[in-house]
Amino acid sequence: MDQGKSWRRQDHAGAIVLLALAMVAALTIGWTGFIASDDSLYFVGADHWLTDPPFAGDNHWATRFPLLWSFAGMLMVFGRNFTAFAATALLWYAALIAMVGLFAARIGGARTGWIAAMLAATLPVVVSNATTVGVDLLETMLLLGGAWLLGEGGVGRAAMLRGLAAGVLFGTAILCRETSLLSLVAMGPLFLIGRPVSRGSLIAAGLGLALILGGEALFQWLLTGDPLRRYDIAFHHDSHIDRAANHEGNFLLHPAIDPVLVLFINDDFGLLFWVASLAVLINRQNLLPAGRAGPMIVLAAMAAADFLLVAVLTEKLVLNPRYFMLPAILAIILIALWMGRSGGWWRWPLLGGMIAINLLMLSVGNAHPRWEMEALLAASKAHPAEMVSGDPVMVRRAALPMRFAGRANLRPVPTQPGGLVLAPQSIAPAGVVLARYPSPPTPLGGLIDSVGGRAFVPSPLQRRMFTPNQTMLLVRMPR
Repeated sequence: MDQGKSWRRQDHAGAIVLLALAMVAALTIGWTGFIASDDSLYFVGADHWLTDPPFAGDNHWATRFPLLWSFAGMLMVFGRNFTAFAATALLWYAALIAMVGLFAARIGGARTGWIAAMLAATLPVVVSNATTVGVDLLETMLLLGGAWLLGEGGVGRAAMLRGLAAGVLFGTAILCRETSLLSLVAMGPLFLIGRPVSRGSLIAAGLGLALILGGEALFQWLLTGDPLRRYDIAFHHDSHIDRAANHEGNFLLHPAIDPVLVLFINDDFGLLFWVASLAVLINRQNLLPAGRAGPMIVLAAMAAADFLLVAVLTEKLVLNPRYFMLPAILAIILIALWMGRSGGWWRWPLLGGMIAINLLMLSVGNAHPRWEMEALLAASKAHPAEMVSGDPVMVRRAALPMRFAGRANLRPVPTQPGGLVLAPQSIAPAGVVLARYPSPPTPLGGLIDSVGGRAFVPSPLQRRMFTPNQTMLLVRMPR
């Protein structure tokens, strides 16, 4: 304990600098930005709250009010531009990192908190959701905060108020995404056991949750006449998930073990679950400080419920790493407790190695997943006096950037004789090629290429690292 206090006095400022550097490095390497997917739908919903409030939401994304309100606030501050997008994403990234650090510090001291914050700040599954507007980090922060409040335990009025506040956070998380209910299934066993959370606190949490969900139902009823409208929209959003979607970024062998493989063999988690398993095996007897284990037990129960239910609901949920955010946060805090309470010299090289692996995993990702759309925008800017034709889906995705840029010279194919069309090189039509838009490499690919190392990269990896997208051609069609 004295060692922790001494470290806190002497190195607090240094830890802040290291965390800031880790965050900047992770965001710089992993930056994706606007991807013309869910983020464009969130913009429409947030903008509606500014132009014609109140807005009940007319689709799955427009009913996620906590995110929409924060996004609308950023639009008010920065205007309707991509700065507001980035500010919204970074707001919830910073909030989650702070929550993880404070949660861990409450259990294991300041050193543990800083270690947890640095691991969370560089974890690819966190950073990949930190540069574009999405609900994942906000939802995780709310669930983690609720677990903390419940796990503090206690008796009397203070415990009831903490339970009520936890329920409010849980209810707000559900408004962000209904899948938050999966982790809250853990409250059932905790209620039956009566530890480490009293049944009274859990009842209070239920009241807090009902307050939020009941308020939202009342809001929907007043505006639409249907108090359960958001759930009707959510349940019909995807009536069936094709299991083939699980192959996106995952190494899968058999449904019985695939969820475990997602945790242990995936770019989004690096070595996290391997090191967490090692921490539990080596230090399982002394991992949790006496008297402070409550929040960790609640978090572990929620993470286990989340993992198990996502694992079995393969026809409703894709095995996407972002659905395993709570297990990842649990693993981070377990590692931080192990490192933070150990006096061994090895902990700093291990922490540095884990952060380096996280950054490496970020650097192999494709930072331009909508390269065709980006090339369309570049072509429209280069030829402002002409219409540029392209794939209808990509033209639709480019609508918002075109609006922000004040241009309107994109249209879906087919194009007129003599007109301009942008298409992937493999399917580009015959005509005069006016411009080529080669795909940017991944961050790691760009670094290797800059030092002349491309020839040393195995050929099966070269396409993924140096040309992760097809080269786009701008073609003048024959007259």
